[in-house]
Amino acid sequence: MATRRDAFQPWRERWPPASYWMRVAAGVLVVIFIANMLVRIQNVLILLLVSLVLAIGFQPAVQSLMRRGLPRGVAVASIFLTGLAVVAGFLALVLPIVIREIAGLVAAAPGYLERAQQDSPLLADLDQRFNLVEGLQSLGRNLPTTVLSFVRSFTAFVFNTLTVVILTIYFATAMPGVRRAVAALLERDHREDFEVILEESIQRVGGYVLGQLTLGAIAGVTTFIALSLLGIPYAAALAFWVALTDLIPTVGALLGALVGVVVAAFVGLPQFIGTAAFFLVYQQVENYVIGPRVMRRAIDMSAAAVITAVLIGGSLAGFVGALLALPVAAIIKITVRELIVERRLARVREADAELEAEGQRKPASPKATRARGSKRSE
Repeated sequence: MATRRDAFQPWRERWPPASYWMRVAAGVLVVIFIANMLVRIQNVLILLLVSLVLAIGFQPAVQSLMRRGLPRGVAVASIFLTGLAVVAGFLALVLPIVIREIAGLVAAAPGYLERAQQDSPLLADLDQRFNLVEGLQSLGRNLPTTVLSFVRSFTAFVFNTLTVVILTIYFATAMPGVRRAVAALLERDHREDFEVILEESIQRVGGYVLGQLTLGAIAGVTTFIALSLLGIPYAAALAFWVALTDLIPTVGALLGALVGVVVAAFVGLPQFIGTAAFFLVYQQVENYVIGPRVMRRAIDMSAAAVITAVLIGGSLAGFVGALLALPVAAIIKITVRELIVERRLARVREADAELEAEGQRKPASPKATRARGSKRSE
């Protein structure tokens, strides 16, 4: 009777009290507030993530110097002072040339286009439809404003770079302390998993960061030499672009080669063919000769996973997201493997072992006994 009476209670009595809905509303408001704050500080979070990935990536080099007797602080300072000297020297030599050649490229683009129109009816038709020459001339007239905007963007880039450098130095120096602090909060089993995940992440990300920097430098130097020999103008600017885009896995090489081939097309047909052939040959050499040697200790991921990670990272955070996609994906892969896949495989192996042990303890069935007897008689 009590159950039947409860079934006919008014819905108001079965409905959760008002305090429950107040807690639900408060939880929703907190989630919305946190999401709003994360959106507002996303640039800061990206800088922190970049610094953390770089700090992890430089750990193999730091550990190598420490094995030679240098303290951690001195090892970190040595690496960053060396990198700063190399970057400063490179910028002092290349940046004025790049700025001058970019300005010259913008100023000379209408002339290249007019010359190409005389040889190509297709370009003449495109110019009539889209006013390409007028657009390029307008871009040349607005070059001072464009340069000012570039200087502002470059200033913001320098500020963000300095922030990343400072945070990377801090993370790289404090990595052992952070490692001990996190491990102290974990139980023994979880602590072992954390140590395995962190150590393998350091090796993988470290190999990736150093490998990508090496590949970018090789691509930039090789491109500069090849374009200079082919007589392509603005070789320094194009080589700088190729070195920068080559840091992006999979699609970066295509982006770098595309700009070089387009510029060469405005110079002449032989230069166009030579530039296209150079990039085609170099990509094969990089993919099958240079890349495997440089990236031996880098991230172990399939081509489909690499492309998917780069696309997701680029859509979430643009150029920086594409650069960080593979290190973050590698860390996620290692974490999932250690915490989920390995434990699942261990449970499956234990279950199979128990089934085999039970099968050995059980007496053989009459059918199995007859089958063994028939095999002996044969």
